[in-house]
Amino acid sequence: MRHVFILNPAAGKKKKALDLSPRIKDVCEKHGLSYEIYTTEHPHHATELARQAVQAGDAVRVYACGGDGTLLEVATGIGDATHAELACIPCGSANDFIKCFLQPERFWNLEALVLGTAQRVDAILCNGRLSLNVCSIGMDSDVASRQKRYKHLPFVSGPMAYNLAIAQTFFSPLGKRLQVVMETENGTVERVGKYLFALAANGQYYGGGYHGSPFSKPDDGLLDFVLVGTKNHLTVFPFLKRYKNGKHLGTAGVELFRGTKMKVYAKKPTVCNADGECFADTKVTFELLSSALSFVFPAQMLKNCEISEKCQNFT
Repeated sequence: MRHVFILNPAAGKKKKALDLSPRIKDVCEKHGLSYEIYTTEHPHHATELARQAVQAGDAVRVYACGGDGTLLEVATGIGDATHAELACIPCGSANDFIKCFLQPERFWNLEALVLGTAQRVDAILCNGRLSLNVCSIGMDSDVASRQKRYKHLPFVSGPMAYNLAIAQTFFSPLGKRLQVVMETENGTVERVGKYLFALAANGQYYGGGYHGSPFSKPDDGLLDFVLVGTKNHLTVFPFLKRYKNGKHLGTAGVELFRGTKMKVYAKKPTVCNADGECFADTKVTFELLSSALSFVFPAQMLKNCEISEKCQNFT
């Protein structure tokens, strides 16, 4: 098996990915592994490099060395190639996807990762786009979209862009009128109303640590759909604190469903955030891709329990 490492030099605050090269060389040569190291040069370059890696047709393990965006780009490049495995070396500022597994720090153990075992995990198809973690519509997606726009302004840093996006979103009308149709375990469910958030989740965390879907398991063949009714400006911040800590389920206006497909309709183009990638449309479909990818877990991580048992369970 070939081991292909794709390093994103822009990921994280200290550009940790670039420090990996000597470690990769030492570990791979120690175990006699065939390896290649590439560095991304522009947005979506990781997708191009991953696609090139799988085109040869031989068994290959592709390592996304960056944040959640890099992981998504590499997963997109791998696509449905059955001879390819996806591995994650977390070098970003959030690394939200791996937080749903106990001991996520194990993914930083390079030797354990190259000796690790791949297991099938689910994914989401979102209007033709692949998503591995969480897709959302609402206040959070508006903040993500506005933050990207502010970051392109002169003299605006990342934290400043985020704070400006929060302020603009807070002083805008809260909640979006949506029609939501879900294919759930108990049949078709439809909801119409104003929502602060509408999530389709394969993982648990997103947005830099918000625990929006605490019961999601990325290997169980189902997506979790979380609907949060709109809040007023006085109650939204206390609720967001509960939401960030995963304590919002069971509170007023919050519903959880599990199923395979969710369609969201809006009268005006509404921003959707899919693993950090934002787009706007009046109709968005989130569909389960069951057992879509072979995801690599570090050695020792799966010896005594299955992947689903590794997922944190909050009550």
